[in-house]
Amino acid sequence: QELESQKALSMRADHLRSLGEMAAGIAHELNQPLVGVRGLAEHILIALQRNWDLSEDKLKDRVTRIVEQEDRMVHIIQHVRMFAREAGKAEVTEVAINEVAKASLDMLTAQLKSHGVDLKADLTDGLPPVMANAFSLEEVILNLLNNARDAVEDRLQTEDAFSDARVWLRTSADGPRVEIEVNDNGAGIPDEILDRVFDPFFTTKAPDKGTGLGLAVSRSIVEEFGGTLRIQTAPGEGTTVTLSLPVQSQITP
Repeated sequence: QELESQKALSMRADHLRSLGEMAAGIAHELNQPLVGVRGLAEHILIALQRNWDLSEDKLKDRVTRIVEQEDRMVHIIQHVRMFAREAGKAEVTEVAINEVAKASLDMLTAQLKSHGVDLKADLTDGLPPVMANAFSLEEVILNLLNNARDAVEDRLQTEDAFSDARVWLRTSADGPRVEIEVNDNGAGIPDEILDRVFDPFFTTKAPDKGTGLGLAVSRSIVEEFGGTLRIQTAPGEGTTVTLSLPVQSQITP
């Protein structure tokens, strides 16, 4: 019971760490609309102070753009709050994979860019839905993207000639299953530890970078939805992690 309790606490800590890692990207995402709002508001204020001829159409346009930027900030904040509150719960609903993938991209694109990593997306249209928890599934994708970021950062730091740091997020259909693929051109996983990457608490990262529960928890979540998680890697060339889930019509009631 004590071991299970400690494992639960560590899993919670790993989730909180994931939220913490998103903070830089969230700050960047909020900063952009805030700068826009300030600029628009200052223009209106200066126009009023200097008695500029600010037509009704111009004023309406600027106020409308302020409201749009505010809506964008509210969307970002609400999404983070929902992720923090709902991730990990077992409630299962019909989920559109591309919507979860897009939400993950929204959360991390700016953060990866600030780390010098180019995040690319290739999402196949018209994918059938799966039965899962959208926020738990997003937690898995975020973990895989963060791992890919760490891998390309490691290669950036150790190879002077390497500058093309890239991470790809792809979705596709494979018969009765939908697949999410996270691919990077990072350092890869050494053969001697590949069999251990799904072991709980196993990690090659520094203590402040994680507990080693990321992939273990991710696989547990995916298996709960009837899916699989598999890894292909080439040391020094990169890693591909493929998340495969049965489509909604293939799930037996």
